[in-house]
Formats: sequence, C-alpha cells, structure tokens
Amino acid sequence: MADPKYANLPGIDHDAPDVYETEDLPEDDQALQSQQEEENENVENLSLDTKAALGKFKGSQVRTEGLDFSDKISRSRRTGYDVDKTEYEMLEDGASKIETPQQKLQRLQHEIRELGEEVHAIQENVKKDATAEKISPVDISKQLQYLQHQLSELQLEKLLGSEAKVDLSDPQGQLQKRLLTELAAYKPSEGKTPSGNKPDSSCVTYELFYRPEQAQFSRNARLAKLEERLERLEAVLGQGSDKVGILTADTDNKSVVESVGVLNTKLSLLEPANLDQVEVRLASVLQTLNKIAEKKSGQADLERQNKVSELYDMVKKWDSVRDTLPNVVDRLVSLKELHEQALQFSQLLSHLDTAQQEITTTLADHGDMMKKLQTMFKENSSTIQGNCESLDKRMKSLSK
Repeated sequence: MADPKYANLPGIDHDAPDVYETEDLPEDDQALQSQQEEENENVENLSLDTKAALGKFKGSQVRTEGLDFSDKISRSRRTGYDVDKTEYEMLEDGASKIETPQQKLQRLQHEIRELGEEVHAIQENVKKDATAEKISPVDISKQLQYLQHQLSELQLEKLLGSEAKVDLSDPQGQLQKRLLTELAAYKPSEGKTPSGNKPDSSCVTYELFYRPEQAQFSRNARLAKLEERLERLEAVLGQGSDKVGILTADTDNKSVVESVGVLNTKLSLLEPANLDQVEVRLASVLQTLNKIAEKKSGQADLERQNKVSELYDMVKKWDSVRDTLPNVVDRLVSLKELHEQALQFSQLLSHLDTAQQEITTTLADHGDMMKKLQTMFKENSSTIQGNCESLDKRMKSLSK
C-alpha cells in the first residue's frame, strides 16, 4: 500500500499502472552493428610494433616485491614493477647507437675487475666456521682467471691499434706501458747534441718503486688462505667417500663443483620471484589430481583389473627378451671401447699426416739452403783459387 503522505501530491496519475514494460526488440535490431571509425587528421593513430617491444624486454624478469599502486597522498614514493635485465651495456637505455667492440671489451674488463675485488673481499672476510661457508670463493676466482684469459686472447690491440685498448684488469701494467711510450717520445735524436747544461723544460722525470718482498708476502698469504680453506673442506667432507657420494649423487662427473651448482639451481627455485609461479603450478596440479581422483572413483576396480591383465601379458612377452639383455649390454660395451680405439687411431693418423707435411716442408727448405750453400762454396773456392794464384805470382816475382 502506498504511503498516504504522497497521495495528494500534484502531477501524480492515480489511474495508470505502477509497472511499465516494453516489448522485446526484433532479431534485426538486437544484432550489434559494427561502427567504422572516422579518420580525423587531428587524431594521431600509433601502431604498436610487437616485435620491437619483445626485443626490448627480452631476457628481463618482472619482480613483484613491494608493489604499491595506491592513490595515497603521502610523500613516500610509489613502487611499480621492477624489471631486471640480464644484459647490460655502457650506452644508456634507448640509445640509437650500438656498442662498439672496444666499449664491450672495456665493459667486460671493468665488470671482471669489480667481481675480482668483491671475491677478494669475501676471501678476506670469510668466517672461521666451516659450516657457515656455502659457496667457495676459490672456484669463483678460478672462473675469473679463465674469463681474463679469454679476454686477453681477443687481441683487440692488434685489430684496432695500440691506442684502442685500455686494460682495466691490469692498471699497473698499462701505467708502465704509458710511461715507457712517453719516455721514448722525449728521447733526443742521435744527430743533435746538447748546446748547454741548461735543463730542458719539456723533459719529464718518473720514479718507479717496487718491493718484491711485499709481492712474495701477499702470494704466500693467499697460499696460506687456500690451504686453510682446503683443510676446512676436508674437515666438512671427511676422508671417506660416503659424504662425497651422497653430495655428488645427482651429478655426472661426481665432482664437488657440479654438486654446488646443482644445489644453487635448486635454491634458486626458493627465491621470492619464483615462489608465485611455483604456487600457481602446484595449485593447478592439485586441481588436476583432484579431478582425476573423482573420475577414477567409479570405475577404478574395472580399470585396475584390465591394467593388471595387460601388465601380466607384457611381462610374459618380455621374459624371452630378459635373457638376451646382458649379452646386448656386453656387446654395446665392447663396441664402445672399439669406437674409442678407432677415434684414437684417427686422431693419431691426422697427427701423423700433419707431421709428415711439416717434414716435407722442412726438407724442401733444407734443399733450397743446400743449393745456396753449394753456389756460395763454388764462388768462394774460385775466389780463393784466384787469390792463391795471385799470391804465387807475387812470391815468384819476389824470389827473382
């Protein structure tokens, strides 16, 4: 029933129904009509290049820690998605130019030098407790030496010139080279002599100080630290092969370095950036397992019986093959040894071929040298014979 206080208001139709309904539209009017966008010169339509966007963010990882997209009015800075890059360049992001080989080499040398300094600091500040040490800095230093050896094999100085290379990994050696070049530039020429005893203002005097005992002391200190770490490693692993076997069970070469790498890969899955993905995958796997369990609850007995009968038939078929498997394995092992011997024989043949070619080239060079020596001996013998004849004539003239 309507409220009596609105009963006598003007403009109200009391005889009309309270509910109004419209008829349904026909099928033609219900279909959505696609409207074409009108082109306007004042509106700029930008096309998105998906390949360029993929190349820009390829190799990046989006981190979701500490996100804050709220509209707060506090002075604290909002935090969005953090994109970590795996490739770095000396040029700024979005630059049109590409890094030159010289800039790439300088960047790599600078990064290796910084990494070496960090590893050296870790080696100095390592704790005495052997159980607290998870990653061995000795392995990292070995890898650093290998990277420095690879960079030295590039020989950028021969390709781009002596002034193009800047050795950031060895600043002391680079300083000595520069000093030698500057000293060579200030050397006086052979034809000129100093006119007076006045000192030349263009000359530069350098003093170099070197203490070999300090270098030997630092080298001995590093060796002592290495021996101490080896003793810690032996104390942790022990002299027996039980702990080492358990530690290197998942590796191929059964080495401690590979086991540490396997542990690092397993620990990387527990990082906060990867936990979200792992949780999502585990949730999807759990849902599929629940669905499979629900479907198998009704027809589990019949399917189990069919599978057991099929497995029994397969076991009967494989009884005859089981007896021949040891012979096949022995045959494969013997063929493996034969293939290894054939590979060694082919390597020896290639080495013999190269040695034979070198011998032929040396023999040809020696033949040319023998021919030159014979011609020189003939010329020298003829000159000696002429000198002897002239000497005899002079002796005869003197005797007369």
